[in-house]
Amino acid sequence: MAGATHLVAVTVDFTTCVDRRRQVCAEVLDHCAGHLITPGCVTALLVGASTRAVRAEQERFVRRLEKLFANLPIGVSRVGRGADRVELVAEARRAAMYASLALAASPTGVDAHPLEEAMLASDVLSSTMTALLDPLADHQEFIHTLYLYLAFDRDRQRVARHLAVHARTVDYRLRRIAALTGLHPQTVSGAGKLLAALISRTHRRLVAEPGGQRSNRPVFVPDDNCAK
Repeated sequence: MAGATHLVAVTVDFTTCVDRRRQVCAEVLDHCAGHLITPGCVTALLVGASTRAVRAEQERFVRRLEKLFANLPIGVSRVGRGADRVELVAEARRAAMYASLALAASPTGVDAHPLEEAMLASDVLSSTMTALLDPLADHQEFIHTLYLYLAFDRDRQRVARHLAVHARTVDYRLRRIAALTGLHPQTVSGAGKLLAALISRTHRRLVAEPGGQRSNRPVFVPDDNCAK
């Protein structure tokens, strides 16, 4: 990375496609200048001598991922410099989260999500929305089911297939979510508020991990044998 002056981050979110994690990570390691792997996603750092060059590299990389792995939630950052690495990672991870929650087609960037970005920029508002999920703190399976339900456009049958459970189990969990939070995910109003709560909660978890905006730890693991 020493000779490169421009950087861009590309994140793949595994929340709704965890079965592809190993293959995608292997692909990232073969085609990037650095990487960051966390439980929910993998981020690649691509480099180039100019904004145009690094964008072209990013487009080639994303096209390759899309060809090998259909329907992956992918987020991309703006082009920056070496000193911007932490911010670029954070941008790409937020964008991938939006794609994972079906708010945009992949690939997407944070500029396409001004309302969500404004919410996350306000600590008070973000905390308020995150607190809506506090009643589910002891029921992580409910939170995961809710995430999938919203990410799959409220298709309960698809959620059931993904979780390998009966559709009635999904229905039960949705009813319990409604009873505990007072917000029913099967209504427009309830789904909207719960989606905002999930975005805020997921964002807070991301920034608490290595590579998040509030972390002082190294952002990327350089790849010695990368192919650019």
